[in-house]
Amino acid sequence: MPAEGRPDRRHIPLAARHLLIVFVLVLVLTVPLPAAAEEANPLSEVRSVVESVPPGYELMATSTHLSLYMDESTGHLAIRDRRAGRVWLTTPALPSDTDIARNVLRTLQTDFTLIMTGGAGTQTKRTDSVTDVSGLTIERLPAGAEASYAMDEFGAGLTLRYEIGPDYLDVTLAEVKLKETENSRFVALDLFPLLGAVPFRADTSAYVILPDGPGSLVHLGGEHPAFRKQASLSAYGATVYSFAQPPTQRTSLAALGIVHPDDRVAVLAVATQGAGDTVIEASLARRPTMLSQAKLRLVYRNLTEYPTDQQDVFKGFYETERIHGDRAVRYFFLADEAADWVGMAQRLRRHFVEDLGIPRLSGESARPAMRLRLVMGAAKPGLFGRRFLTATTFEEAGEIVSQFHQRGIKNLDVVLVGWSTGGYEGRLPRRWPPDRRLGGANGLRRLADRVEELGGRLLLEDDYTLAFLRNGGFFPPTDAVILPNLLPMTDMIASASRLYVPPALRRNLFFLNPAFALDRYVMTDVPRLAALGVDGLELRWAGELVLKDANPRNPLERTEFGQAWRQILSTIRDKTGSAAAQGGNAYVLGAVDAVTNLPLDRNDYTFGEQTVPFYAVATHGLVRLYGEPSNLDQWPERDALRRLEYGMLPAYELTYRDPVLLARSTYSELYTSQYGDWIDRAATEYERLVSQLGHTVGQFIIAHRRLGPDVYEIEYEDGTRVAVNYGGKPFERAGLSIEPMGYSIR
Repeated sequence: MPAEGRPDRRHIPLAARHLLIVFVLVLVLTVPLPAAAEEANPLSEVRSVVESVPPGYELMATSTHLSLYMDESTGHLAIRDRRAGRVWLTTPALPSDTDIARNVLRTLQTDFTLIMTGGAGTQTKRTDSVTDVSGLTIERLPAGAEASYAMDEFGAGLTLRYEIGPDYLDVTLAEVKLKETENSRFVALDLFPLLGAVPFRADTSAYVILPDGPGSLVHLGGEHPAFRKQASLSAYGATVYSFAQPPTQRTSLAALGIVHPDDRVAVLAVATQGAGDTVIEASLARRPTMLSQAKLRLVYRNLTEYPTDQQDVFKGFYETERIHGDRAVRYFFLADEAADWVGMAQRLRRHFVEDLGIPRLSGESARPAMRLRLVMGAAKPGLFGRRFLTATTFEEAGEIVSQFHQRGIKNLDVVLVGWSTGGYEGRLPRRWPPDRRLGGANGLRRLADRVEELGGRLLLEDDYTLAFLRNGGFFPPTDAVILPNLLPMTDMIASASRLYVPPALRRNLFFLNPAFALDRYVMTDVPRLAALGVDGLELRWAGELVLKDANPRNPLERTEFGQAWRQILSTIRDKTGSAAAQGGNAYVLGAVDAVTNLPLDRNDYTFGEQTVPFYAVATHGLVRLYGEPSNLDQWPERDALRRLEYGMLPAYELTYRDPVLLARSTYSELYTSQYGDWIDRAATEYERLVSQLGHTVGQFIIAHRRLGPDVYEIEYEDGTRVAVNYGGKPFERAGLSIEPMGYSIR
């Protein structure tokens, strides 16, 4: 018998039982949970931008717009921007009644995080400015202070030097003041990881700008999809290159920006020393005990994969030798109307001009011109050797230029691709003489005369880094790029698990050390080309790829590799009058007239929310900007508007013959390039970007505005305004009318 007052389940009908279960589930899901069970956010009141300097901070230095304060017991900084009446804290402020776990509190009190390795170099350990610091010494300086941290447990130490400028703070880590041991070797240092940070799901309009492609914007507040977690970008591109799968990431600047619109302030962090060994990182809080943040990581050792005794099996070790050189980051503080991503881009441009001495475009370098890339020759493997394929001869190139001139396209920079002996990549590292099947040296001279006669300039695309073993001219152990694992950069062998190239794709290809390439080939070949009337060279890879080179004769860190590129470009410019780089890495600015092959969109769609022309605003007027050729656009209408919004000039990559003949050749990227099919569109784009907007090439962009949904406008120094409408509806406002996928030039 069932107990008194308790129903017997055996006598409850099955349908009634199901109804009872459903009722209970509905009750559980709909009845509000007690407040204690709801998701708590203990850091909701955390603030990294406040109205006043917290107690305990002492004034260290004052400049035109800023005041630097320090808590001498902890080393924490407070930077007061007197223009906006706001204070930036390197460690966020917490309400006095905040109750959080000790490990979370320690994280919030961190000015830097240090990653170290020891022993075999396979594992890392982390410490910070709080956890393992055994001693802190503060020395006051005329413009700031110097904080020395001792970590006796690890036998390590470092010194951060703070010096304030009119609107910036310089932070320097001198190499001579770094202390490490065999068991505590520096791997990386995250500087001010919580500067500008915001709480989990904060109700704020704060956002971060990352140098991903043209620029990528992501908001820090509110809710985010689960896949939007973090971004990590190596300045100047990926640190590892694969011949089989070239990296798609383009990061031309060692910089990031954090904007707090509600407080009318922003901060722009720029690596001023050791930029090539800097990583830009940003992350969004995934739980209440985390903060959304962005920071610069200063890398001292990279993880390198070394071969084992098993074929194509590698094991990762951190490098024994530290990356040498001082490190420095400059934090620019902006306020009021300048406190947005446009203001940061303009402040970065001022840094380029005033601090780095990069001149504005003037004279011939400011000449607006369409870039007409003409593909000449390539090779295709055949049954009895390599077969040469002619897409355009020098004489036919002159005919194309004449046709363009007759259509009103008079300002042309003609760039010849695959002009050297053997065609594209033919006999590299040798390139002399111009291939006789295209017309030889005499044909190239006649073409140069014809282009000059029609008011254009003739340039050659070249590559001083690629070299094929079959062609000789170099000795790999001493002349090629040697990776940190002491293996050459080649597709013949796997230099790391990520650099494996399938046997069918191997071509006995090497990367040359740039110092060797300059001495052995640039200094001898460029004068010959200049004697034929060539007006300049455009270099592949120059603004896109930097490597660490352990070459025994000319070792280079990544930052030095970039400077080697700059030296090559400057030499070419001195001897021919003009130089251009594919890619826009910051080290090429001032050494080239043009940067080409610039991306029109961000690469990382899983983190970035919106593509913005951060790079274009920062560099327009210092260098001519070109995107990828218009005839290769994936979204022609949208990409045409992007060029208008970014202040770019037009480029086309064409051939005299049908590009189908280049299929499966050494230059098989083209699928539509016969010049007759594109001359009409080229004339239309020339009229828009050169005839109407050519006068803006040497001007700075002074504003970028959002006029409405999918409608944006840029303004140049002389008042010229260009508005574009990416939307599907007409835009009307105050006399401005723009059709869907249309534009307006005023």
